[in-house]
Amino acid sequence: RLSNLEPDSTQFWGYVLLIATYVLFVLFMYAIVVSKLMPYTGNKYLDWIKEDTYYCLLIPVTWFVSVYAVFWNWMGMKFFRHN
Repeated sequence: RLSNLEPDSTQFWGYVLLIATYVLFVLFMYAIVVSKLMPYTGNKYLDWIKEDTYYCLLIPVTWFVSVYAVFWNWMGMKFFRHN
């Protein structure tokens, strides 16, 4: 338990999580959707993202598979502990 002297940082970490989620969402939407509609910029990194057909989908698809794996590992742990 936290005493009155110890500050509670839950609200801070909640905002950090929200901001990180927003930044990742914007970056992935740019890589997956917006970059394909933009003209060539002359910047080699932005043009590489525009021409990319593999890596722009790798992290979002990996995220869904990771959530699935974490859920089933958690479920297995619960079955093991309560059996």
